[in-house]
Amino acid sequence: MMLRKVARPLLATWFIHDGYNAVRHPWEHVEAAREPLAKATGLIGMDPLDDKIVKRIVQIQGAATVALGGALALSKTPRSAGLLLALSTVPQVAVRAPRSVADLRSPQATGPFVSKLGALGAALLVAADTAGQPSMAWRVQKARTERRQVAAAASAAKA
Repeated sequence: MMLRKVARPLLATWFIHDGYNAVRHPWEHVEAAREPLAKATGLIGMDPLDDKIVKRIVQIQGAATVALGGALALSKTPRSAGLLLALSTVPQVAVRAPRSVADLRSPQATGPFVSKLGALGAALLVAADTAGQPSMAWRVQKARTERRQVAAAASAAKA
């Protein structure tokens, strides 16, 4: 229990810092996002997005990351915050993925990718952490089983 109270805010600092950086200094993020966004818009038949629009998207995503990191740090709905952080990190992982074999050998190219990948894994762990309590799926299955047993007992008593 104590470990979670310390670990969640520590993990949240990474997300808060990354989101704040995207809001305050978006151009590095815009550079990384420009090519993948151009490919994505091309696939759906759109023109590439203007840099101002990409900058605004980066800043909005950064602000959302700060807010979700805050929710995680304060342990308000940590599983939901973890899931939403994981979902918001997936596009960042895709944007930072190495594009060539040369990129795979370059620490400057693989460092941000590995960092985002680790953050995604950590957010998924937070989303799955039930703090020792049974999961919702287990509770639903248990309730169904108990309801069937009660119905079967009631049928047997009538017969």
